[in-house]
Amino acid sequence: MINYFGRSSNTVVIPEYHRDLILKAIAQNEAYMEDKAVAERNTSLDFYYNRNIDTHLEQWFPGDALNQVPAYGQRLVPRFARARMMLYKDAPIRLIGGEESEDYKAFAYHLNSKAREFAEICWLLGEGWLRTKWNEKRQRLEYDIIPSVKKYFIEGESEPYGISYEVSKDMAGNRIFIFWSEARDGEQGYHFKYNQGGKRLPVAGNPEMLNPYGILPFSKVCNPTDASDVVRSAIQIGIAMTEIALGVRYSLGQPVLTGVDEETHIKSGIERVLILPEGATFNYVSPTGSLSEMIEAVKSMANQTAENNHLRIRWGESGGNVPSGESLRILEIENIESRESDIPIWREWEQMRYEVDRTVIETHTGKSLPEDLSIDFGEVSFPLSPQEERNWLDWKLDKGIMSKRELFLYFNPDMSSEELDNKMQEVQEEKIAETPTAASPLLEALRTPVA
Repeated sequence: MINYFGRSSNTVVIPEYHRDLILKAIAQNEAYMEDKAVAERNTSLDFYYNRNIDTHLEQWFPGDALNQVPAYGQRLVPRFARARMMLYKDAPIRLIGGEESEDYKAFAYHLNSKAREFAEICWLLGEGWLRTKWNEKRQRLEYDIIPSVKKYFIEGESEPYGISYEVSKDMAGNRIFIFWSEARDGEQGYHFKYNQGGKRLPVAGNPEMLNPYGILPFSKVCNPTDASDVVRSAIQIGIAMTEIALGVRYSLGQPVLTGVDEETHIKSGIERVLILPEGATFNYVSPTGSLSEMIEAVKSMANQTAENNHLRIRWGESGGNVPSGESLRILEIENIESRESDIPIWREWEQMRYEVDRTVIETHTGKSLPEDLSIDFGEVSFPLSPQEERNWLDWKLDKGIMSKRELFLYFNPDMSSEELDNKMQEVQEEKIAETPTAASPLLEALRTPVA
């Protein structure tokens, strides 16, 4: 078993694939994973989804400190995840059998948005599993992100024959798990629920507790590292910023009253005259430390965490020249290099997920999709000045890298094929007016009649 912050890898190894051995292994491993590992993973997910932040911070503030100011929450984790996983910033182009498949697009409901979320979760936790499931009512695929699983291995093999993961708790608070195993060695695969006592429970619509696909309907990614340092930094920054908020509240000083007992109540306020009992004193004690120094310390912490993850933080400075697209590219070179390293990992995942999708679709609809999938991830782009953009488009048109149709889609990527045809015909009919200056390739492309 390997456990570390934000990530857990639990395995069960049995000598051979046999029904009785499988069921016995499940019954004997009802704990699933250590509570500490579960808590750490859930903390990472809470900070990613920006939930329960107060709960994670309040333990660091004794007494009634958080009755004075709310705990400081920030979206450091999701911002870092979004910035780091640039690979799915734009939806990749998936060609099936050499062309875009409208059938697959219709089946793979919300694949692009789920793929981006999944990529960010895998970066954060170090690993993740995506379940492909069938929505019978809507006749389409849907996807569930499973942050971590328990894996079941045959001795001597490197790939699991089965997995399980927690899904809920029953009315009595008992943990409920889902189990899947693949078909092999003459044994049919299994699919059922079980509780923490090892009792098997059928899944709705599957009283036989068998795997209808024969394969595990999951695709996985396992990265060499996780981003647990980002979560720790988010906690530390939340603590520090809450302390700063408390300091701002008491920036004029902490009121100190002497010479009275605890039962005496004295009301103060800018509109009140403070009347003290004889012998009593009232004063303010100024806090030590500099708020500006504390803020700079927080910035330093955030910057260090960003640099460790090949990112940089823009603090919203105003004024000065706006960096060009090429300047931004140079500033982001480490992140761009990390993106290039991600491509083979995620290309392999795309292939794995597509094979699972094909099997699930064929099982439920009888429809077979081509085996061949090619994936083209979008290139990294940075904001260009109007002149830079014009020069870039001119060059692409001049070299034949971009077609007139692609040019229109560049300015309006949501246009349907019919809308695109109508717009191109409209431009052709209007015959853009001649100008006295030499025409650019961009202008010539817009003037040229559509074949």
